[in-house]
Amino acid sequence: MKKYLGVVLSSLVILWGTGCTKTEVEKIYQTSTDTVTQQKLPEYVITDYGAVADGVTDCGAVINKIINILPPSGGTIIIPEGDFLVNTTINLNKSFITISGLNPGERSGVDVPVNGVTPPGGGSKLILGSASAVITVPVLPDVNGAKNRVSGLEISNLVVSGGTTSHGIGINILQDNDHILINNVIGINLTTGIYANAADDMVINSCWVSECTNSISMPNGIQNTISDCQLGAQPTGITVNLTNQVNFNFTGNQVYPDGSVNLQINNSQYVNVSSNNFQSYYVGMIELNSSDDNLISSNIFQMDMPSDTSKQLRGNVNTYGVLRFSSGNNNLVSDNSITCNWVNPNDNPVTIRSIGGTGNTYNGLNITDTKSSCVFYVSGACNIFNSVPASNVYIDGSTANINIQY
Repeated sequence: MKKYLGVVLSSLVILWGTGCTKTEVEKIYQTSTDTVTQQKLPEYVITDYGAVADGVTDCGAVINKIINILPPSGGTIIIPEGDFLVNTTINLNKSFITISGLNPGERSGVDVPVNGVTPPGGGSKLILGSASAVITVPVLPDVNGAKNRVSGLEISNLVVSGGTTSHGIGINILQDNDHILINNVIGINLTTGIYANAADDMVINSCWVSECTNSISMPNGIQNTISDCQLGAQPTGITVNLTNQVNFNFTGNQVYPDGSVNLQINNSQYVNVSSNNFQSYYVGMIELNSSDDNLISSNIFQMDMPSDTSKQLRGNVNTYGVLRFSSGNNNLVSDNSITCNWVNPNDNPVTIRSIGGTGNTYNGLNITDTKSSCVFYVSGACNIFNSVPASNVYIDGSTANINIQY
């Protein structure tokens, strides 16, 4: 927790013998105070150090110079309102640094444009130029044979944009890290909005990361959270990809329909996906692959009709599944609402595809499309409780370890 204190440093210079008095007022220097340690931390406004909000002048080098002079205890870098171009990637190579805007402005390129301002309008904006990423936590050398983890970073209250063309990465976290907060950030017109490797206790909260090829990709993490965000990839991309995650919470999010896959989970354990609203035009809204002991509960899934009806199956057969669970064990899919608007509802399309694994349970699913004889397509041991009658379940293989109760 921090509290903020503004301090005005001024000097009074009296010119004796000239009959006049001159007062020089230097820059406002602000500090933030850690409420636990009561240590005062420096706060820097980038325009005081040469950054120009014209969308033309590179400000990345200016921000890196500020980072280089920060003490080990860290500090806060303020991004004022305006368009700040990043041709030099901002390197967060120290712990306890906050990069904060004043506000993120409008959230989408479809908002009414503001004259003279790169869309979306308003707010504190970092615009990607010729660099590969706007903000990077780079790979750092080990210290005494141990990983040099970056801790306590915060990125908040700003827009991270690819500008007028979709390219690059918004926030690119490569180094092992812990306790990073990304809050109230807009990511737009990027190949990947947020990439976060080897995160421990990362929180991505109240962000809008949409109109990107891929919204969020997080490999190799533990105890991370994505909550209360609005997310949406483009048709060739994956909105959220989680790989090698343990104890992950994905809750309270709104996932928009454009991404090829809404949520893909690979080789992960103890992931909680709950109270989200998923919309898609395609099968494979959720893909859970080789993952054990996960909970998919109390979500709303809605597959709408795409404008190009030939793309609903994404080139797959109609047995692919709107929700697809492959080669995992002891997963619980419970109390979800699933609506499917099929292009060809008479072709017995599959809503739930369960492939291999043992101990998987599907319970209390409210599925509106029950005309198909293959609402469930099952190949592997599982339990189907209080969801559909046996007539709506197609079993591919032995029925010995499949329990259906309705």
